[in-house]
Parts: sequence; C-alpha cells; structure tokens
Amino acid sequence: MKLSRLRLALLALACSAGFLHADIITLKDGKKLEGNILSETPEVVRMRYKLTPKIWDEKDIPRTDIAEILKQKPEEVELIELQKLFPTVDLMTAEKYEQLIQDRLRPFVNRYPGTKEAAEAEKMIATAQEEKEKVVSGGMKVEGKWLTPDEAKADSYNIKAYGVYAEILAQAEARDYSGALKEFDKIANYQRGHVASVYYPKAVETTLEVLAKYEAQIEQMIKDQPALQRMRDEGVKKLIEPDLTRMKDAIAREKEQWKDGYDVERKSGARWFTPYKYDLPSLKILSKTIIAEKARLKEIDTAVIGKINQAIAEIMRSEAAASKDGEALKKMGEAILAGETAAAGADATSRQFYSTIFQGYRQRYAYAQQQLAAKSVQPAGAAAPGAVGGSTAVGGSGTPGMDDRVAAALAAAGGTAPAVAAPQGTPAVAPAPGATPAMPAGTPVPAPTPVPGAVPGTYPATQPGYAPAAVPPAAPAGYSQPPPAAAMPMTPPVEESAGISTNTLILIGIGVVVLVLVVAMSGGKKKK
Repeated sequence: MKLSRLRLALLALACSAGFLHADIITLKDGKKLEGNILSETPEVVRMRYKLTPKIWDEKDIPRTDIAEILKQKPEEVELIELQKLFPTVDLMTAEKYEQLIQDRLRPFVNRYPGTKEAAEAEKMIATAQEEKEKVVSGGMKVEGKWLTPDEAKADSYNIKAYGVYAEILAQAEARDYSGALKEFDKIANYQRGHVASVYYPKAVETTLEVLAKYEAQIEQMIKDQPALQRMRDEGVKKLIEPDLTRMKDAIAREKEQWKDGYDVERKSGARWFTPYKYDLPSLKILSKTIIAEKARLKEIDTAVIGKINQAIAEIMRSEAAASKDGEALKKMGEAILAGETAAAGADATSRQFYSTIFQGYRQRYAYAQQQLAAKSVQPAGAAAPGAVGGSTAVGGSGTPGMDDRVAAALAAAGGTAPAVAAPQGTPAVAPAPGATPAMPAGTPVPAPTPVPGAVPGTYPATQPGYAPAAVPPAAPAGYSQPPPAAAMPMTPPVEESAGISTNTLILIGIGVVVLVLVVAMSGGKKKK
C-alpha cells in the first residue's frame, strides 16, 4: 500500500549502482534467460542468469542454440521498474506523491537526460503532480477511482474503513495473520470502528479466511511443541561449560523477552498476541480464541449486512445536500427506507443495532426536510410548493390552511419537530418492520441518536425539549456498533418578538376566541 522512504532509498541505490542492468537471451526452443552477459566468443556466450526468481547461475550458451540476444540498457531496465509504480496505489497522501517524484522520478531524469526514457519519466512526473494536486484540494483515490473533495468528505466514514480493510489484505498477503486480525479488530471496534461501513462485510469474509489459515498454523505449532521442547532440552544436556551457561542464558532471555511482550499485549486487551512456539499454554489459549471468533463471524449474514450498510452509505452521500436540494432529500428518504427494509431481514441483534442508527437518520431527515421547506416558504396564508391542504410534518400534520410559520411555532412549543411542507416528489419516510415509527404531534422528542458519518457542528446543539447527545446503548454481546457521532438534528428556536412571545400571543388569541363563543352561546340561551 505505502512506499517507505527506506525502500525508496534502497531502490534508488540499486539503480545508481547499475544493479538493474539486464540482458535477455532467447533460445531456439523458445526459452528466455534473463541476466547479465559476462563474456562473448564466436562460439559461446557466458551469462549469469536467474535460475529461479531468487537463485542465480552461470553457464556457457552455444551460439548455435541462441535465436536472439537482447541487450537492455540500464535506463531501459530502470524505466520498467518505474512503470510498475503506475497507476498509483489508493489513498496516497500528498507527502507520498512528493517522495515518489523527488526520490524516484527526478533522479532518473537527471541520470539519463535527453533520452527517450527520461521523456517517459517526465510524463510520469506530470501524472504524479496532477494527482498530488487533487489530494491537496481534498480529493481521494479509492479502489482506483478518484473522488471529488465533496464526494470524499461525504464518504469519509467508508474511506477510513477502506484504509483499515486494505491493511487487513496487506497483512494477510504477507502471512502475518496475527497482524491481520488486529486490523480487523479496529474496523469492528464498538467505539472507534466502522461496523456500518460497506467494507465491514468484506472484512468479515476476509477475516474468516485468515482465521482458517491461522488456525492450521497454530494447531501445527501445538503438535510440534513437545518435540521441539524435547530436542532443545536434549541439546542443552550435551553442552559443557562455558557453552552450557551461555545457552541457558540465551534461552532465558528469549523467553523473558516474549513474556514481557505477551503481558503487555494481554493487559492492553489484545486477543491476538505474538505466539511462542515453546509455550504450549499460550498456544492453546490462542487456538480457543480463533475457534470462538470463527464461530461468531460465521453467524453474521454478510449479504444482508452489506445491503444495510450500502443504504447507510447512500444516506451519508445525499445528506450533505438534502437541506438544499429536493432530489438529494428524496434520495436520502429512499435510502432510509431501503436500509430499514433490509434490516428487517437481519437477525435480532442486528435489528436492534440498526434500529438505533436509522432512528437517528430519521431525525436528521426531518431536520433537512424542514430546512429545505423553509427556503421555499410562501407569503402568509399560501401553502409551500408541493404541500396539500397546508403544512405536513414527519410524525403528524398541521391544520389545513395553517401558515407554515405558525405550525412551526406550535410544534416548537409542543417540543416536537416542526410541521413543514415536504418538497414535491419527496417520499414520506414510513417506518419499516423493526424500525422506530414516527412520533405523533405533541410527543416529547427523545434524546438524539448517534449515527455513523456525523459531522460535528452540522446541526444545532441545543433546543428546548431536547436532551443532550445520548450515549450509545450498550453493544449486544459479541457485536460492535459504530462510533458516537455529533448531536442529531434539532429544531432551531423560534425567534420571539420583544415583550410578549409568539406562543403567548397565540394562546391569548385562542382565549379571546373561546370567550367570545361562550358569551354568544349564553346570549342565545337568554333570548330563548
């Protein structure tokens, strides 16, 4: 994934020393030998070539067996290595792009100025510089696709999850199974993980494969431990001083060093500690942990979770513009419905988990709906575009013909979300099976619910009738939840005029109307 400075320096040194010079001899039988031609005579060509990718050999090749000799210049071989760096890897930072340009590409151009290979390297520099500028402006490359700054910001939750998932793949490829499992614990962490990301189901499937390989490795170590211990003990018995003392001290230091690291890992809560082939008890503990984790992950329906998390990703992508654009608000509402519908087919634990998330998104949808409607408020007495019979709201309706601002004031006084007109074409977000239904007018609004992808400061932080940001409910056993987010959408306070508040004026008006009706009814009875 990432280019280390040490690796770049070593490769640059190899290039400068001419280590990458290569010749290719094609034999008449079609076989190709790649290496360095050491000497030539009219009869034979002596060559040092690669017998295997890591083993070199030398031999004399009769010219009668040779079909073609291709001698590559150092710049040609180096250019081939540079071309392997493009297309660039995902999630490269501006610093990494600068290292690539200054440590690899510029030195190559300076070593071979005026050559066609240097011209190719200049094109690579231009490409790397262009991509670097995209990153500086806020863009990001994910799975080979470039995201705009707005797209990267809206999808930041999944981008972070992708970074962890990529590390899982890298560790698994390097056969560092313990490292891969530690990375998986990051994405599945309750407080700081990304369980609601689109990469979580993929991480679960990859981790199951890792666990299967790791289980086989640990089981083999358990089987080999008695024989290894016996061989070491017998070897120590055959030693005499001073070798005997040195060997015992070396064994003690090795065990103590492992034990210190083991204790630190266990105290930090890490499940995947470094195995030690001579310590049978710890190997058995690790084996039990692997078996338990395999059983837990197999219970996760990744297909269903994938659909739910994809819906959450769509919600986050459309939410940024939902309060400004009716089409974005519509997409957000459709995504909420799709997510809740998919969650209805999940297991009980998952339904409980996602119910909390979608409840929070419903509140955010209602707030975005109110903001969008407020931008298109008509003069008093006129309904907003798309409204039928006055104002409507999530969780109830305003009185037909009622002014939207009055409806908002009444809703605020009652402690509920404001009754506002939905933009034309915006779907009503109805509760799916297992989801929290919309609240009727007058019902106290619950404390905000944490949801993934929340951006602090997006919504008002305080409002009469709302509780402070809620602490996420305790995670069910064996299941992770997304991290706490910023406070959920809340209704901005209705501005009051100096002296008497709007609510007081409304109540006085209602009282006057009631008093007039009572007097009129009393007068009618006296006449009779």
